[in-house]
Amino acid sequence: MLDASLPSTPLLIPHHEHALYDISSFSSTTTHTPSSLCSHHSNNEQRVGYRSCLNLKTDRSTDDENYNYSTDSLSCKLSTPSQFIFNKPEYNKKYQRTHFHRSEKKNTPFNNLKRFLKGDKSKKLFVAGQSNCDTIAFANEFNKDLEIKYGKWGQFVGKGAGGSVRLIRHSTDQKVFAVKQFRKRSLNESEKEYVKKITAEFCIGSALHHPNIIETFDIIKDGQIFYEIMEFAPNDLFNIVMSGQMSCEEIACCWRQLLSGVQYMHQMGLAHRDLKLDNMVLDERGVVKIIDFGCAVVNKYPFDSKVHMSQGPCGSDPYIAPEQLTELEYDARLTDLWSCAIIFICMHIRRFPWNLPHPEKDQAYRSFVNPSTQGAVKLFKSLPHEARPIIERILSPNPSQRCSLEDIINDDWVRGIPVCTMAHPEISHAHHLLIEPSSQVKENYCK
Repeated sequence: MLDASLPSTPLLIPHHEHALYDISSFSSTTTHTPSSLCSHHSNNEQRVGYRSCLNLKTDRSTDDENYNYSTDSLSCKLSTPSQFIFNKPEYNKKYQRTHFHRSEKKNTPFNNLKRFLKGDKSKKLFVAGQSNCDTIAFANEFNKDLEIKYGKWGQFVGKGAGGSVRLIRHSTDQKVFAVKQFRKRSLNESEKEYVKKITAEFCIGSALHHPNIIETFDIIKDGQIFYEIMEFAPNDLFNIVMSGQMSCEEIACCWRQLLSGVQYMHQMGLAHRDLKLDNMVLDERGVVKIIDFGCAVVNKYPFDSKVHMSQGPCGSDPYIAPEQLTELEYDARLTDLWSCAIIFICMHIRRFPWNLPHPEKDQAYRSFVNPSTQGAVKLFKSLPHEARPIIERILSPNPSQRCSLEDIINDDWVRGIPVCTMAHPEISHAHHLLIEPSSQVKENYCK
């Protein structure tokens, strides 16, 4: 369990205890979810608002040398510490000026996507499962009526800048799907660019088939509206972390599953670039699922050994790697690893180590990179002893010195982590699941 010296948070308990498949009972306000108000950095050509980010409101000393990564708060206290206050942004006309989610400035995820999905015509595509994105048939004009194909509609359960989401229950096997209705095309957006953005997100999601990545099944066009059919996992990892109930074994299991999903994406030639607690959900068996591919980028094409570098910061500020702010180009795979380490830290101390990984703009990060202040030592002491060496190697500010994903997977401690799988859930530990879907996880599906 978490150390008693770490800041505590109130339990997040749903107002009602409904069964997962009782669709009529789902409501967007059934759970109190911590969230945050953010601001946005982007140009007019970028995809914005696919996920809300977490902006940390800090109450820290201005003395770098005295900065401490833990507090004297006892775990039994009910007040949420100021270091870990989250608020969801308001989705209104001012959204793009108040959202603190960084989009890529030059390359967009749909650039050269056709090349990634089709590859050389003389060669076979290496991705598992052939994508339906070769032609405009991805919109499936012949299946306009979702109810005929997928069953009975449930209530709307979330709303965001990228659209809205509702649940649908299959009439034969009672299986529940999440249906994302994409936002309408904006006035200053051409139809070609609008379709490209939707195509990119669907094509990337539908090409990925792994137990630790959410399944994207279908996309349907009804008139001018696009619907995306996805697997539904009701448990929001952010809420579970903030409940303060996770054991060290449970945290390690979730983190190891995250690494498996990221490893698969990288092997497929993709980098996520927006890994964070918000973009991780769990099914009823404790299996972690990565969601949201709005910032995903192709960094390696089929039958091409060259790694294509990314440009411009993309993601949520507390999770992004320092080179995204300082370098013109960066390897997005290494920034994914940095984000994984931040997620591990957040799961243990239930707050961010810093707001932004820039020494001139964030005093906590300045303390971390300054050897004389021993900020890094203080941070790593708040983590389990066996995890400290590999987390320290991942959080190397210099990406050329950062360990690889292969190094992480082969680490003695990581290899020994008991992991829950679809075949063997909760093999040696229990998962604290919030069975009723929270408003946060509902919203994460639809941005």
